Amino acid sequence: MNISDRMRRRRMINRERRAIDRAWQSAPTQAMRDEINIMAQRRPF
Repeated sequence: MNISDRMRRRRMINRERRAIDRAWQSAPTQAMRDEINIMAQRRPF
């Protein structure tokens, strides 16, 4: 894996983490937040 691939992967991971964070903050209930947490933990970063 070269440097540009690593940088691209890091950007993608950061973008996914921000999206998960936005979804978690906008979730209307604690149950939805729990589901988002479970899905986020299963993500292969």
